[in-house]
Amino acid sequence: MSAESAAAPDRRILFLRLSGFYGAFFLIFGVLMPFWPVWLDHRGLSAIEIASIMAAVFWVKMVAHPLVAHIADRRGAGRRLCIVLALVALAACLAMNGAAGFWPIALLAGLFYATHNPILPVMENITLRTIRDTGLDYGRIRLWGSISFILGTTATGAFLTGRDPDWVIWIASGSVALMLLSCIAMPEAPRTASVARANPLGLLARPDFLLFVATAGLLQISHAVYYAFGSISWRAAGLDESTIGMLWGVGVVAEVLLFAVAGRFVHRVGPLGYLAIAAVGGILRWPLTPLTNDPVLLVPLQCLHALTFGAAHLGAMAYLARNIPDNVGATGQSLYYALTGGVLMGAMMPLAGTLYESFGPAAYNAMGLCSLLALPGLFILKRKAPARS
Repeated sequence: MSAESAAAPDRRILFLRLSGFYGAFFLIFGVLMPFWPVWLDHRGLSAIEIASIMAAVFWVKMVAHPLVAHIADRRGAGRRLCIVLALVALAACLAMNGAAGFWPIALLAGLFYATHNPILPVMENITLRTIRDTGLDYGRIRLWGSISFILGTTATGAFLTGRDPDWVIWIASGSVALMLLSCIAMPEAPRTASVARANPLGLLARPDFLLFVATAGLLQISHAVYYAFGSISWRAAGLDESTIGMLWGVGVVAEVLLFAVAGRFVHRVGPLGYLAIAAVGGILRWPLTPLTNDPVLLVPLQCLHALTFGAAHLGAMAYLARNIPDNVGATGQSLYYALTGGVLMGAMMPLAGTLYESFGPAAYNAMGLCSLLALPGLFILKRKAPARS
């Protein structure tokens, strides 16, 4: 038996372990992203309170992500750390079933997201380093997270139709338990030849990194109104939970198709090329979304999620993989998530709540402006960075 054929089963097993984590992790998002705001609304919270809790969740990332990633980089035990975090997240999610009122829900949500969200950048670092050493395709691994998201949104939406929204957190708790099992099955990060230590906060002194974060962050925060009020807006327009789940699922189907084929184009398009595609997608998607509540017309608009999120994510991961040293790999990932999904999204969520309360679905127009504002930053990054083969 050749060395290549002997290595093939190992590659298949690694593929299953890595894909299994993404499937379990994003199943939680498939349940909570469309329906957690509905659950909060069902618990009697106002639009400002809902936006405030969601903003606090994003701000929690600012502290939790770098702290967890720094521990993972220093100790080289990211998998074991994520298992502990998943256990705490499961306990917080179960406790949320009995919570009522703004502060109890906010505190438990903060604990849940402080332990659940930092798992992703640590595992992304493990995945990217494993892929680099084995030649696996990131897009084909990551797409299982998107497929799982689709299953989560559509199945949860179908189940909730005619049922009490309190079921949302019970379903989410089961999903967190699956994530815990997937963390146990994940490999540890490959050992690197160099063990030199670097100051992780040194990344914050790099102008190119900060400009990248600001630019990619604009593309991420352009989803703020959609994440917080998309389901609420469609529900108010008369769409049922099954249709809402279908619409979320359609967007992620398009994202899956992009992930499936993106690997063969990444060297040709490049990280900044994917980010530019995402910006153009947002300029088209967000101003058109509030113009209709007809599912037939919303479906093609939802397909643009492949660009606004899918292309943006692929571009950001490729940029980080090429520009962040291995010895601060998890920290680089976490700073990206903390600054874009924490600081910037945390600042945008209250504004999204205010805009939605004042203008309703027309608040989507401000999201299109965010996508437009990302283009100058991409132009500057392109001019400053030499082309890579």
